[in-house]
Amino acid sequence: MTPRTIPPLIRVLAPAITLALLLSACGGSDTGGPSPAEDGQEASAEGGSEETTDQPSITESGLISRSYCENSRDDVITVYSADDGTEISSLTFSGDLVAADTSEALGHGRAPDIEQMINYQDFDVCGGQLISVSPHEHLLLRSYEEEVNGSKVQTFGVISEEGAVTTLAPEQEVSDFGTPVDYLNPLYDSVNERIVFVEYDTSSSEGTVQAMDLHSAEISDLGTCEGINSCDELAVLPQSGIVVGGDLAYPFSSDAQSGATDRIVVESPSGETLIHADYTETSYSYTKNETTLYFIDIETALSENPDIIGMSSSVAAVSQYRVKLDIIGEPEFIDENTLLLKSNELAVWEFTEELLAEHGPDEESGDFTSSALPVEDTLIPEGPRRNENVLLSPDRTEILFYSSPESGPGSWYRVPSDGSSEPEEAPELANLDAFGYDWR
Repeated sequence: MTPRTIPPLIRVLAPAITLALLLSACGGSDTGGPSPAEDGQEASAEGGSEETTDQPSITESGLISRSYCENSRDDVITVYSADDGTEISSLTFSGDLVAADTSEALGHGRAPDIEQMINYQDFDVCGGQLISVSPHEHLLLRSYEEEVNGSKVQTFGVISEEGAVTTLAPEQEVSDFGTPVDYLNPLYDSVNERIVFVEYDTSSSEGTVQAMDLHSAEISDLGTCEGINSCDELAVLPQSGIVVGGDLAYPFSSDAQSGATDRIVVESPSGETLIHADYTETSYSYTKNETTLYFIDIETALSENPDIIGMSSSVAAVSQYRVKLDIIGEPEFIDENTLLLKSNELAVWEFTEELLAEHGPDEESGDFTSSALPVEDTLIPEGPRRNENVLLSPDRTEILFYSSPESGPGSWYRVPSDGSSEPEEAPELANLDAFGYDWR
């Protein structure tokens, strides 16, 4: 352990989020007993059920990667073991698309004009958000165009593994002189099993944030937005299912994906605290050497609208504290009071309520203090190696990262998140690529 490496942290880690769902199967027989033929059929059916149930699922915990149709028309999602790099399960979404009147998995929907989508929109299966209806039944949520009374509008639907496309957005009935609405930015909320989207009226530049129950298709209103820029910025926090808008959703916008700005919203393990972090390295032609953290109290932020945070307020307006750290790195919670900063040395920063209280807004001006706090604890010794693709385990106890020397090939390494031991090479993961994984 180096002088700048942190000592073991003593704390209770939040329990891991259970990712695998449980299936149960039941069967029965006539009181008189089945005939030999029926008995064989039942045995075969039961064997098939057991085979399906026992098969590994992509909902298993592990390192997940996605092809995005890199080498074919199909989209392939694969889960690998974080212990030894072996493949746990793989799922393929067929690129041979057909229209379906109803989603077989959900029991509702309507058929799209699939020929128009493919011929005029260059629509394919490459992309979309994964929806796991059950451990062995999955869909992709996609946004696309449809024609309503001669006008092209945005809508959304799902694609099955077999390539069946079903539109889920409400069907519109518009008069000859009416203006159809757009259904923008569909997002799956796995916590509440719903699809969040915006019904946007281009004639008034106003929108309504809505939620569709995944199974019943019942729609409820969550809030309003004004202007396309505001209405198109929406996100769902994966741990709590809370809907965020405005600057809080910025990491999910096309501008953020361009790499011009590095911002992210992270949730504490308990879901009681949100941090909006700006770790942009360059800004207005100068290099920044600090990460700015806005601490947002969930209860306070939801007081204006219990369903959405930040749609009509700036990040600063809903923040209790603002802290600057003298290091650049994307943050992630290790526990309620400790952040991992994904710098080259994997910095770790602990904070207390007393420390945060010193960084609240000024009582008179409302401005936050601007001095940056030092971060000295690290999990990796400082040196010439390049350390990247940092992955925190679902239980937040272990970190994987890919480390490369100044010359020569790199490899995967492991290190405990509490700093109790030095990083160790993980040769068992040598078959994995250097990038393109999430650990869940």
